[in-house]
Amino acid sequence: MTSPSLPTRCLVLLLALCSALSADELRLDDGRVLVGKVTTRGDVLEVATRDGTVAVHRDRVVAHRTEAQLRQVLADKAREVGATPFASLQLAVQARAYGLEPEMWRHLDRAVTGLADAAGAEAGGHAALQRRLGDLLGDLEAEVLPRKWRAAPTKARVHELLGSLRADTGPARSAAILELLAREPQADPDLRREARGNGGERQRIAALTALQRRELTGNDRFVQRTAVLDGSARVRAAATGLAKAHDAAGAVAYLAPGLMHGDSRVRVRTAEAFAGLGHPDAIELLVLAGPNAGRNLAAADRGVRAHVAFLNQQAYVRDFDVEIAAAAFIADPKVDVLQSGTVLDVTVQGVVEVTTIVRAYRQALRQLTQQDPGDDPRRWSAWRQGLPAADRAATTGR
Repeated sequence: MTSPSLPTRCLVLLLALCSALSADELRLDDGRVLVGKVTTRGDVLEVATRDGTVAVHRDRVVAHRTEAQLRQVLADKAREVGATPFASLQLAVQARAYGLEPEMWRHLDRAVTGLADAAGAEAGGHAALQRRLGDLLGDLEAEVLPRKWRAAPTKARVHELLGSLRADTGPARSAAILELLAREPQADPDLRREARGNGGERQRIAALTALQRRELTGNDRFVQRTAVLDGSARVRAAATGLAKAHDAAGAVAYLAPGLMHGDSRVRVRTAEAFAGLGHPDAIELLVLAGPNAGRNLAAADRGVRAHVAFLNQQAYVRDFDVEIAAAAFIADPKVDVLQSGTVLDVTVQGVVEVTTIVRAYRQALRQLTQQDPGDDPRRWSAWRQGLPAADRAATTGR
């Protein structure tokens, strides 16, 4: 009998290995369902499930479906139910039950993007489905976090979750990471630390998003401050969007002092945040702040200091000292100098800074009202009186 060739033996070994490592579904006689990679050891089947390896005797298995069979069942069901967000969510649940993780993420991607596209038109109708999706995403810790991080301290878990967000991270995995961050117990201080100190824009935005979704008092103010304080325009825009969705009127009132801040950059960024918030309360504040765009700027530590003196000096006899020498009185005059003129010691406050501030206020008003107030802030009050009543009346939220 001729022994099989080396390539044939390798192919047989490879097929056996693939069969041993396939993610199968085993239904046992006690009602349990095990899904995982199956290795056969005589009459014992070892199933490497997500929670660990389970060994069962072959006689206890009442039904056995291979990974290929499970994929076919899922594909058949996908053709039947279509590609609605609800159907995609149900398919994702089924794929997870089968242990088909790539298929699960693919269907979850469709569910997440489908709900995001439909949120504007039918937000109320999708609320229940959004809650079900959130519950599933919040249960995907094992699929998102490596085993060594699942029992790590909160600070390490938060940092690892944020670090797993990359440019190529899919919408479903990103949503799962955000859901886990939002549900992480006692994570508010660590999320704030990451939102300020993490070097990645994507990570800071994710930390802010999770903070806004948590219920701790003060998180909303932290997000609103970030709309002005962060050095990245992208992060500031994201923080503005979060604040707008949560409480635009409250954000305008909270950030209003920034229009008269000593730092010109804060004034400009506050105006940009007002434009992004899109709330009419900001119109009156910008109109009032415009004529004072250059007032109280703390330019002493950044500006150019100049010193000049225009002086006229005149000598005069201030007094006489009488001295006696050889029986003679001698008057010794005391001469002093009288100075007159002007001394200037000034710090130059850059005209460019004031122009930049006015331009930012003007641009914000243009975005808020769809009209140009002009380049002279002193005329903005009169311009505002000519706006439609809906724009003139600042709302109070009541």
